[in-house]
Amino acid sequence: MARHSSSFFQGWEDKEHVRIFDWFSYFPTPLFIKQFEYFNEIRLLQKYFEKEGSSDKSMFEVGCATGEMVRYLKKKGYNCDYHGFDISEQAITAARKKFPLGKFKTITENSREIVESTGKAELVFSRDVIMHQTDPWGFLDSLLELATDTVILRMKTRDKGDTCLDPELSCQAHYDKYWMPYIVINVDELCAHLSKKANVAEINIIRSYGVLGGKNGRFLPKELYFSESGTAETAIQIRIGDKTNSSPTINLIDRSDKLQLSVIERAWLKLWLVYKRPEPEA
Repeated sequence: MARHSSSFFQGWEDKEHVRIFDWFSYFPTPLFIKQFEYFNEIRLLQKYFEKEGSSDKSMFEVGCATGEMVRYLKKKGYNCDYHGFDISEQAITAARKKFPLGKFKTITENSREIVESTGKAELVFSRDVIMHQTDPWGFLDSLLELATDTVILRMKTRDKGDTCLDPELSCQAHYDKYWMPYIVINVDELCAHLSKKANVAEINIIRSYGVLGGKNGRFLPKELYFSESGTAETAIQIRIGDKTNSSPTINLIDRSDKLQLSVIERAWLKLWLVYKRPEPEA
């Protein structure tokens, strides 16, 4: 795994990174909850707590950014023992300022160091972190090692074509200064990789399809600029446990509903953001 000092990770310490990734802190709470729960990985998180309960559960978020998950868990009454980890000292500083009672820590290389400092958790949550790794498979393995029960992820996937692991060919420009890895993993490769793990019992996958190439400063393999590749924002739940068969159970979950804001909600959000969201620093 690439170290924190790698040129691919310098952007995480930029002040603009904190401002952009702190977007949800400027949402009024009702709209924050509604927007947050539209994401597939949050729906998987909800189902987990509805089934397992939250009391006496430990949760690690790897890539916690500015800690808005704390706000969500508190508002929903999910009383788990939450710890947030991030490679960005800027983001962790912002999280501690917003949530002084929160448990946040900077990690300097990869998630394996969390085991040494904090131990393991029943639930490990990580959104849009794997795709920014120079070694996504190694990073995924480290997340599986952290969890004793469940891992919930969000990543970018493709249905067709091999995963391109070269961050020089699959990357994204950030803050008009940096290039960062943007790895789009083939779903079949992902399932094959997870199926080899002795402790992976079940895999649940929800895909939200959309063309990834050419948007938001992305420089990706040419085929990812077309819908035929089947690129998607993908939420995955991996259940840790004994397999009943030689391979884990794989469930592909369909979802057709779309987020709908009322006229009043849209107007409220627009006005709120105009008055609450700070301007970028010069």
